[in-house]
Amino acid sequence: MIEKIYDNTIKETCLKYTHPSGTEIYMLPMGNYSSATARFSVKFGSQDNSFRTDGGNFIKIPDGTAHYLEHKLFESEEKDAFSLFAQTGASCNAGTSFDYTQYYFSCTDKFSENLEILLDFVSNPYFTEENVEKERGIIAQEITMYRDNPSWRVFTNLLEAIYEKNPVRLDIAGTVESISQITPKALYDCYNAFYNSSNMSLCVAGNFDPEEVCRICENKLRTGTTVSVETEPFDEPYAVAKKKVSLSMPVAKPIFEIGFKRPAVYGTDEIKDYIYYNILFDMIFGESSEFYEKMREKGLLNDEWAVSVFSGRGHLFPAARGESEKPELILEEMQRIIGKFKKEPPKKELFERVKKATYGSLVRDFNNVSAVASTLAENALSGVQPFAAISETANADYGILIQKLNGLDEENASISIVENSR
Repeated sequence: MIEKIYDNTIKETCLKYTHPSGTEIYMLPMGNYSSATARFSVKFGSQDNSFRTDGGNFIKIPDGTAHYLEHKLFESEEKDAFSLFAQTGASCNAGTSFDYTQYYFSCTDKFSENLEILLDFVSNPYFTEENVEKERGIIAQEITMYRDNPSWRVFTNLLEAIYEKNPVRLDIAGTVESISQITPKALYDCYNAFYNSSNMSLCVAGNFDPEEVCRICENKLRTGTTVSVETEPFDEPYAVAKKKVSLSMPVAKPIFEIGFKRPAVYGTDEIKDYIYYNILFDMIFGESSEFYEKMREKGLLNDEWAVSVFSGRGHLFPAARGESEKPELILEEMQRIIGKFKKEPPKKELFERVKKATYGSLVRDFNNVSAVASTLAENALSGVQPFAAISETANADYGILIQKLNGLDEENASISIVENSR
């Protein structure tokens, strides 16, 4: 049975179908568009590096296993998935994050055939000693490439500075040493634990037939025994692990990223914190803020300035990144501004203006097929309703924003800097 989920704010209807296996399928038909996108997601990312099934003992796996598994699923005994999608004219890819892995395609033709290919290759792993070993060198090169990327290093170093226990502090792809320990058995163990249907979701947007999607899922999705999988818990301290980390690399100008540590939140609470801290940081540190204008006038910041909120399963913090010859001075000024606004809160009119802009940006995403599929997937992975972010933004309250501001410990922050080695 297909359930209709209607959002009165943006007048959109998302269709939800729960397969007998437990896989949740979210569909948003967009008949005026020529393309369609499907995202098949699993709640398994790099941070899930120690787990147990059905209450057994915890198993520690090599760092980077989730990413390695993503690479190997595209390969089968007969033909790899990239070749199959190429024959239909679709574009396909996949990505591993800290807390999930996604496989997706976009097409303007042969949607049903492409959906069958997607469900087939993700549902039928093929790991051998030979093909696992063949991938090792490819992924080692990828790891080396990212370690030579200043923008990536400033971010991953920030995670290491903020978190002491949370495995989100570890690189998604692992290390050259850790991936050398990955075996076909390790991949199958992870696949059988996490890639069970009740731990997965399928999200589709664009020009397609919902009934056809359900029919294909009925034929392709497995209905085996549900596996209960649990990632090993950890006790993350309140305080950041390190106040500052720095690294020398050949960069034109020092780059930096700052994060303000927050307690772990999940589900709807994560969505709320994500929305409120996005609005708050845009208000007081965004491109239209008095802070940014003054820092530019003093030559301390340039156009490479951005504020954001990094969030996922069990981790969230507001952040800022940019280029500056004096990055620590930027952090000090940000801490001062937060303290100032706690005593003299920003005006409600500013909140309403930024809230409106944030809401407008989210609504505009619903004019893009790929963005819609991505939004549906993110919400499904978080276990919230399809329009949760839009609803939270539309109903955002100034009083709650001030509570979030007062609850932010400006001293509990880390800064990551990549300095010029030339």
